[in-house]
Amino acid sequence: MQPKSSDERPPDIPGIRFIAIAGRGGMSIVWRAWHERLGREVAVKVMDGAFARNARDVRQFMVESRTMSEVSHPNIVHAMEADCIGGRYYFVMDFVSGYTFGQLIARKGKIGEDDALVISCAVGDGLGYAWRNHAIVHCDIKPDNIMVDGDGTVKVMDLGLCRVSSVSGAISVDEDVVGTPAYISPEQIYGDVELDCRADIYSLGATLYHLTTGRMMFPGLSNDDTLRAHADPETKAPDPRMFSSGLSEGFVRILEKSLALNREERYPGWEEFLADVSLVARGGMPSPFAGAASSVVRVP
Repeated sequence: MQPKSSDERPPDIPGIRFIAIAGRGGMSIVWRAWHERLGREVAVKVMDGAFARNARDVRQFMVESRTMSEVSHPNIVHAMEADCIGGRYYFVMDFVSGYTFGQLIARKGKIGEDDALVISCAVGDGLGYAWRNHAIVHCDIKPDNIMVDGDGTVKVMDLGLCRVSSVSGAISVDEDVVGTPAYISPEQIYGDVELDCRADIYSLGATLYHLTTGRMMFPGLSNDDTLRAHADPETKAPDPRMFSSGLSEGFVRILEKSLALNREERYPGWEEFLADVSLVARGGMPSPFAGAASSVVRVP
């Protein structure tokens, strides 16, 4: 993918040779590049100059780079260095040569339960590590932020909206936490509680629903109406087996509990979530959801 205009030029960074644009985000461009000292391909995320004039945007960009440098896990994209050259903020991170699951379902329509369980294990392992060791909440888990590398490794990317919980004694981001409406947890919408890993568990549940059915939980709604749907106990997504008859009862139970509106009724942590994923992968059956309300209907 080549630059659209002469304005989209990489910064002049000694020791880094830029090859081509790998992707564009809301406030940055990601370049594929060669890092001479590391002797390998890397990705370089460069902040758009228009956002570099906003102190809040710069702070969040640097929080993302610092967080990605602190987290070292095979299922999370890692950052190596960050700087500002000639007014251009950037950071260097792992280059993932594969594709996002958003791209995959755009091409294939949906994935099967076995693949969804593999994704669940990888994302749960990575985010579980980030939560236990750094008190990190990703805040924007969705198909476009989960990639599969050329060797088949599933990786979580884009910590641009992440929050580091104050209980860790580390950085705490004071601004309102946002997310993508189709996958956002109810507590992110309300914004009245300190977020924890259960927000990401909800978003992963919404992501798995989309991946296995080929449709979002609440398709065809405006962003505002989608947010209301996630927070409304009376609005529920249909049983995913209506769109994918091969899904097991056990898998749907995982979705139902992950998507509980009240986070106290969700999995209390990634360990418990992964235990049920492992159980279903072995042909077992998790306990039925015993909470008051979930965002998805499970037809017995």
